[in-house]
Amino acid sequence: MIKVIGKVFDILEMLAEHPAQPRGLGEIATRFKSHPATSANILKELIARNYVEQVAPKKGYLLGPAAYRLVSHGAYRQDMVAAAKPFLAELARNVNEDVLLTVLRNGQRFVLCEINSCQTVQINSELLFQNRTYATATGRMLLAGLDKSGLQKVVGQIGLPGSAWPGVKSPGDLEQALARIRARGRLCVDLPDDAVGLAFPIYRPAGEIVAALGLHLPAYRFKGRHKSEIINGLEQTAGKINLALEKI
Repeated sequence: MIKVIGKVFDILEMLAEHPAQPRGLGEIATRFKSHPATSANILKELIARNYVEQVAPKKGYLLGPAAYRLVSHGAYRQDMVAAAKPFLAELARNVNEDVLLTVLRNGQRFVLCEINSCQTVQINSELLFQNRTYATATGRMLLAGLDKSGLQKVVGQIGLPGSAWPGVKSPGDLEQALARIRARGRLCVDLPDDAVGLAFPIYRPAGEIVAALGLHLPAYRFKGRHKSEIINGLEQTAGKINLALEKI
């Protein structure tokens, strides 16, 4: 057991050496002179606990969001944050509202980056950083990007929405609601305390939803010309981020 714990820390420390560089299973196993199956089992458990993320089946592993939260080691997914942050900042400045970029990992919604506006009245950001996959526009958009098996896995992990998504009471309801989101390509939902949340999908080059661009504001500001500016700005910013991600 002590040896296994040691290997856990060995792997985490290796991934932390170059956080933006995925490390392959063979590379990890070779470095620590362990059987690939042993390293794979350790990585599987770390992934389940969000300390490690598998970039793709054969593209290697990176530190996950829980590792960054634990050690405050800069931004999680620095590559994606670096590509998106200038456009997030531009949008926040143009519409004078808070904007954020989120991802879904093991059924949980994580905020990669949030840019604050200079508005006096703002939404409590602590609420947005909580695991509110079903209750937020970005969380629902991320779920809309899952295939059927992926959605079933999430429901197995966190259950059905319950009161977090009124009107969605069964797996069938959930599938239909997410299908409508996919078809429309954007989402606007009412949040607690008279607030509004919006989300646009961010795609991988292959067309998979990899993140969600979101904006949140008090409902009384979401009207007229400002409403149009926000929707158009989100759509244009999502397009810019999509193009930027094609280069990384």
